[in-house]
Amino acid sequence: MDFLNASFVSLRDLDSIDDKLNALSDQKLRISRAIDAATGADSAEVTDKENLYIEGLLTSIQQLSTAGTESIVENLIERNGNLQVLVDLKEAVVEKNILQSQNVLLRDAALLESAILSLSETSDISELLEISKKLGKFDGTAVGLTLADELTKVVEDKKAKLIQKLTSLLQLIKWLAPKENVSIASSTLKEISSIFDQLVNLQVGQQVPEYPETWWGLEVLLQPFTVRFNYHFNQSNETNKISRPEWALQFVETFLYDNMQVLELVIGDTFQKHGKIGVMEVLTAALIPVRTKLLKMAQIINQSIARSGDDAAGLERNGRLLSHLIFETTSFDQRLRNAYKYNPYITDLKKAPKRKWMGLTGDILLENDEENTAVTNWLNLELRLAKQRFDKEIMGALNAFEIDFEYNASSKQPDTLKPSYSAYALVKLFDNLTSHFKTLSIVKYQLMYVSNIQLTFLDEYLQALQKQFGHFNESLSLKLISNFLPGSVKADTSATSQSVISNGLKGLEILTGLYCLIKFVIEQMQEWSEDLLFIQLWNSYRSVSTKKEAEDSIFGSAIAQYTALLDKVATRYADFFKREIRGGFKEYVNSSVWTIDDSEARNLPSVKLAALASIIPTYMAYLERTLPEIDYFLVASKVCDSFSTVVLEYIITNNKFNKNGLVQLQLDLDYLVESFSGPLLMDPQCKYSNADNRKFKKVIQSIEMMEHFDGATARLMKRDVESNDTIRSQFENRLDCLEENDIRDLLFRII
Repeated sequence: MDFLNASFVSLRDLDSIDDKLNALSDQKLRISRAIDAATGADSAEVTDKENLYIEGLLTSIQQLSTAGTESIVENLIERNGNLQVLVDLKEAVVEKNILQSQNVLLRDAALLESAILSLSETSDISELLEISKKLGKFDGTAVGLTLADELTKVVEDKKAKLIQKLTSLLQLIKWLAPKENVSIASSTLKEISSIFDQLVNLQVGQQVPEYPETWWGLEVLLQPFTVRFNYHFNQSNETNKISRPEWALQFVETFLYDNMQVLELVIGDTFQKHGKIGVMEVLTAALIPVRTKLLKMAQIINQSIARSGDDAAGLERNGRLLSHLIFETTSFDQRLRNAYKYNPYITDLKKAPKRKWMGLTGDILLENDEENTAVTNWLNLELRLAKQRFDKEIMGALNAFEIDFEYNASSKQPDTLKPSYSAYALVKLFDNLTSHFKTLSIVKYQLMYVSNIQLTFLDEYLQALQKQFGHFNESLSLKLISNFLPGSVKADTSATSQSVISNGLKGLEILTGLYCLIKFVIEQMQEWSEDLLFIQLWNSYRSVSTKKEAEDSIFGSAIAQYTALLDKVATRYADFFKREIRGGFKEYVNSSVWTIDDSEARNLPSVKLAALASIIPTYMAYLERTLPEIDYFLVASKVCDSFSTVVLEYIITNNKFNKNGLVQLQLDLDYLVESFSGPLLMDPQCKYSNADNRKFKKVIQSIEMMEHFDGATARLMKRDVESNDTIRSQFENRLDCLEENDIRDLLFRII
């Protein structure tokens, strides 16, 4: 092919092809004579065998001069060695065979050129298409380029004639004129469809357009729309506002809605025979002026951002314009998908397209398949604007960590979790941000948005919660430590019962606020993890990630961190109530005597328990108002544990009791149980009940055992280390909540 392109630049060079062939034949003859001369000089010295060899070689060479092939010469070289005469002969044979094999092709080119020159603007399109098909055999040659150029001139003339004819017809019927009720004669409509069909067929012969390019015929059909669009949105009009891209997009949607049926009527099945779908092609054509407009808007905004520099107001103003432009464009893209199932790469509605349409948004962010500065500007400014909301409306709110009791107030569900004001605001911000990129069809940028913005806020919020929890722990630890300092068991006479409750409630509100908001955010993240959008993003990320991810969702890591903090917060309920119960017992423990000698009947509980009897129900009433049923039960169980632990540690295992003392203890305990029974769910009939709480049953069984034995019996049993089983056998419940050491210790408490 290289030899052909070098030797024949134009079709006129075919006139010299015989001269080229004759020159090659002369070259072969010279080679043959050279062989004769070389062998004749030394003929006397060669043997008969050598003569036969030389004669055979000469015969083979003579045969090659008329019908030689390259493979035969290579075979001779393989048998006789790399003789120079054979190497030269191979080159001559190759050149001759190339010329002979291309001779027919060149003569066909001459015939095709004549056919092209005979065409005119009145020629039938089928003739042009037939010639266009035949051009394929000349691909890659100078002759082919010449023929293609000549055919293109004819096609352009034909195209211009058809466009002029179609335009005249459309103008005559006031095609797509707004507010015009024009009736079109069927003959005229048929003629329009025919000319349109010819234009499409003519373009197919040249090159089938690929998105975002379109068809000549559709450019003509949509010319009235394009003119009106440019008038409204590319000139100095009230409708041309950079802050209102939705006006241009709505203009397109309205046009398509009003005119798609008549457009489909004109184009008929023209595109179907070419493996295309008419509606898709119409949409692609209609988007051309829109795309140009949006790209221009993005360019202007990006330039303004670049000029803003450190001007915060300018950055925010232009950032809002860019975010609004992308939001409106992504929404428009999605509406096209919903209304028309639009994807320019679809050729069969029953088959998946060869690629995904990135939308006009993709055309803006990926101009010419290269990442546009709009991407960086958009992400940075989305983060900037969202950060302002996060700092002001969420972290900066005075009631950020307070429970929002009005949340879902109409709900009658007892399991409704009430968040804090900041947690609810965070979820609203998150959902709002999701709407900004949800319809964006570029997974890379969706992932960047989630990672750089949404997950960043979840992380910052977690850090704020950890800091808040740290402050609570410091406060709680100081009060817990004070209970173990010398003299700490002395009653604080300066503190009223009401002030104790008020201070305790503040701490409980902080702890419960943290618990509710953390759990609320976790539940929201779990819901987001089940959203199709985030499932697809996570699967896309895993498909390209080189790391083996342990998480099962895009929020897996965040959920794990929030859950770890929730567990820590939940454990603090036991510490908090242990502190409060211990504080409520202080004066009672300090003043109580359990070896009571007088035999007067005792039917009143200690007045020192009044404060505790009111504190716990008050706290639990707040929790009942705040927590879902199951969470309330879990906290009530911890309170029950804390109460039982304090009674065991500070009263039962820290004192000795005679019968009167046990009577008083039972009386006091009954009083507290009566006060706590409802709040702590001690009734077996409760949906979630603490009636079988083992620590509380341990208190009951401890008192039951001490009441069962008198001092003398207890002393005897203390001496018998094997007496525990005997003791258990005397009780129906076998003291199943008491350990062996507990029983031994209780024997020493009975006097």
